[in-house]
Amino acid sequence: MPSNALGGTSPIPVLLHAADPLSEAGARAQLGDQRAIVLVGNGSRPETVPLLVTNSADEELVTGWCADAPADGPRAVLVTGRLRQSGLPNLVAGGIGAVVWRHEATGPRLVRAVTAVARGEADMPADLVRALMDQVGGLLPRTPGRPSSSTALTAREVSILRRAADGDETGEIADRLGYSERTIKRDLHELMKRLGLRNRAHAVAYALRAGYL
Repeated sequence: MPSNALGGTSPIPVLLHAADPLSEAGARAQLGDQRAIVLVGNGSRPETVPLLVTNSADEELVTGWCADAPADGPRAVLVTGRLRQSGLPNLVAGGIGAVVWRHEATGPRLVRAVTAVARGEADMPADLVRALMDQVGGLLPRTPGRPSSSTALTAREVSILRRAADGDETGEIADRLGYSERTIKRDLHELMKRLGLRNRAHAVAYALRAGYL
């Protein structure tokens, strides 16, 4: 068994939530031969990644999940065919850590999204990242004046988030900036914890709105 995204030897558990039987069958067919993940029947394991499959992000499966998701709950992967960009901030704030378009939802693509979420990272199409940046006012309150020491970003954090905004993966960011991947992960984790941010996309949005990017 190959190592999984978290450095272990067991596959990442995934709990599938589908809006209809056809969506469920399609997701199971794509994931059936992917050894890096395993479909489970419940979310009792803390490392379980929820996978939501719908035709539209406006469906009750998604809106209900986001409304009920606890702040410290697991991030989810959303596979959808339609998504209103104006609703993207609410999805991110509601715990969606990755978005995959249905027409791109191959087995390897789903594994990549699940892997990112399991690592505490985000994975979204470039057009949605840009839309999120344009709408960050819906995620964070405006703070007049200069940022405090607790909310200010360091030069390295800005460099990391600038690369993240360009779509670089953690390993690519580490290579470009000359740090270890572990250092980049630690910096991102500490940044998100300090500022109360949910994932990388949320952190990029914060940096943009604060004028760092």
